[in-house]
Amino acid sequence: MHAPDTPHNETQRLAALHTLQVLDTPQDTAFERLTQLARDLFDVPIALVSLVDKERQWFKSHLGLDVCETNRDFSFCAHAIAHDAPLMIADTHKDERFADNPLVIDSPNIRFYAGYPLRPLDDMAIGTLCIIDQQPRQFSERDLKLLGSLAGQAEELLRLHKLQLELAHTAHRMHKEQKLLKILHQGITDYPALMSGKQLWVFLMEALRELTDSDYALIGEVLPTNTTNALKIHAITDLSWSEKSRNLMERLRSGDMTLTNPKSLLGNVFANGEVIMTNDVYNHVKRGGFPPGHPPLHNYLGVPIFSGERLIGMYAIANSKQPLNQALLDWLQPFTDTCALLINLYSQMAEREQVMGDLAAARDQAETASRAKSEFLSSMSHELRTPLNAIIGFAQILANSRREPLGDKQHRQVSQIERSGQHLLSLINEVLDLAKIEAGHMTLSIEPIILANVFNDACSTLEASAEAAGIRFCYTSPNDQWQVNADYTRTKQILLNLLSNAIKYNGANGSIDITVAHLVDHVRISVTDTGPGIAPERQHELFEPFNRLDAEGGSIEGSGIGLAITRELVERMNGEMGVDSQLGQGATFWFTLPTANADATADEAPPPHWLHTQPSNAFMLLYIEDNPANQRLMEDIIEEIGDIKLQIAPSAEIGLEIMRHCSPALVLMDIHLPGMNGYQALEAMRRDPQLQTLPVVALSANAMPGDIKRGLEAGFNAYLTKPLELDKLKATVAQFIQTASGKEP
Repeated sequence: MHAPDTPHNETQRLAALHTLQVLDTPQDTAFERLTQLARDLFDVPIALVSLVDKERQWFKSHLGLDVCETNRDFSFCAHAIAHDAPLMIADTHKDERFADNPLVIDSPNIRFYAGYPLRPLDDMAIGTLCIIDQQPRQFSERDLKLLGSLAGQAEELLRLHKLQLELAHTAHRMHKEQKLLKILHQGITDYPALMSGKQLWVFLMEALRELTDSDYALIGEVLPTNTTNALKIHAITDLSWSEKSRNLMERLRSGDMTLTNPKSLLGNVFANGEVIMTNDVYNHVKRGGFPPGHPPLHNYLGVPIFSGERLIGMYAIANSKQPLNQALLDWLQPFTDTCALLINLYSQMAEREQVMGDLAAARDQAETASRAKSEFLSSMSHELRTPLNAIIGFAQILANSRREPLGDKQHRQVSQIERSGQHLLSLINEVLDLAKIEAGHMTLSIEPIILANVFNDACSTLEASAEAAGIRFCYTSPNDQWQVNADYTRTKQILLNLLSNAIKYNGANGSIDITVAHLVDHVRISVTDTGPGIAPERQHELFEPFNRLDAEGGSIEGSGIGLAITRELVERMNGEMGVDSQLGQGATFWFTLPTANADATADEAPPPHWLHTQPSNAFMLLYIEDNPANQRLMEDIIEEIGDIKLQIAPSAEIGLEIMRHCSPALVLMDIHLPGMNGYQALEAMRRDPQLQTLPVVALSANAMPGDIKRGLEAGFNAYLTKPLELDKLKATVAQFIQTASGKEP
């Protein structure tokens, strides 16, 4: 008898066979039907699905044969596997390889054999579908093709068997992971809520106990130190047995205490990153001592939690009712990975909260500083404007007095007083403007404006200044159809700032050229002077507040914040600003503004029209003011107007008494008064039926936008700021007296 040869890929072939997990499995109806079909098609007594194992051939189906396996040494199918091709033997008695084979000599007395290799996995021949007859017979090509088709069906059944086993195994594992998945899902989806306090850690600890059926569990963070890692326990099952141990548990839970001993069942985990698993705690070589009264521990599992290669935490269980083995450790791996994720998120959240806390503290500090700055500016504005009110006001009265006109010398002197006062006022306004811009309180009224109007307005304002300085002013008014989207007042302020600088910093007998270019979606306005120019490397300093490029000690006055304000205003109106200059070649300051719809019409404010005709009868004006200089100023102003009787009260209390005895046509009320202030006085008036309809105009050095808004919202009919603008005061007084012209004084 010739024994079958061993295939060259025997190791891989056996691995493929065992992967199917089909050996020694129960009878399968599908395979039985297949072999019955083979018997019927070929009219043979025996049909087999034979799988060739290491030392045997085992039959998954064996219709017509009483045994379920035979020795591999005399297996016909093993020859087909070794041959790695279909094997047909028409008459075994005439084939020397099989003539003395026990399966030929004895039952089942094989005379004919045809076997087709089965390759269900990776093209490895693991067995055959074979038919056997006890009579010799011929086997045609058609018969071989038909047997190959049946072998293909057997391969599909083997693959299906493997798939069913995998699905069953997966279902079993899924049933066992169902609880784990639920816990993992909750840990991820409920993460924001779990971040509150200790909820995350308690959740993970209780989940761990539930998953492993353990009496005790703990979880904590690993904190690196200069010597070794330390463990900060965030959650631990209470295993106290005395008052002292309860205090220890509380300290561990609160995080007040960290563990640092590396020579213990816990220490080997958090200090060295080792997995410690034992079913015999008390005889474990790395066990530390347990104090008397400590609850008995039957088993223990300590697992390090890594983020990449960094040890960030650990968890441990004791007295688990499940066997502690590698399978449990592998099954817990998703839980361990989730712990790593949540610990990292917890750390990031804690770090973010720290940063947010620091930012909030910095914000509060900045807001406090900003409020203090605003209060300081408001206070300084009031303190500076109050004396300026008298300085500028008296200067204007002296310069414009019709009853006692000044001489030429006196007129020049008074004019210098007024100009100096106006200059000081402009410096104050610049500082306040910068503060408002920095605080985001600068309000703009953006609308289509005709550029020619603001252009001519600004240029005509400074023509006299340029002429007095010996500067030639050259400009051409832009097309009166050109419109830009901007704030009229602020655009004029921008142009005035640039023109004023061009006059101040120009050369002797210099010139100023103003050009306007209409581009596609914006207009560019340029102001060019013939001054000393600015070095390119210092041009960025021009727009820094209070930086005057070393001109502080010169004869030219200025605060050094005009250009900073100008650029901020341009950018707030969606424009750009820049400078082109070289030393010794003058400078061109330019800015752009977006163009408006060509069809838009400018909503121009009509020029101011002051009421020069006075009522035929004298009307009473009550001025409530405690400052003697301001009282005297108002007397002189009203004297110039004429036909108005002025009554002055030094306090709100006296003013209220005057109102009740002789009702005035108009009340001018200072806000800062001794005793009752202006707001309190206004409130008292509005509660008094006799006084509640009297018009009241606030008059205050508090000139911040918030101050004006507060005054109007409180119920003042108008709000005038100090230093007084005489034309505006006269117009306001005339307006209210004209409205009350039907009243008796």
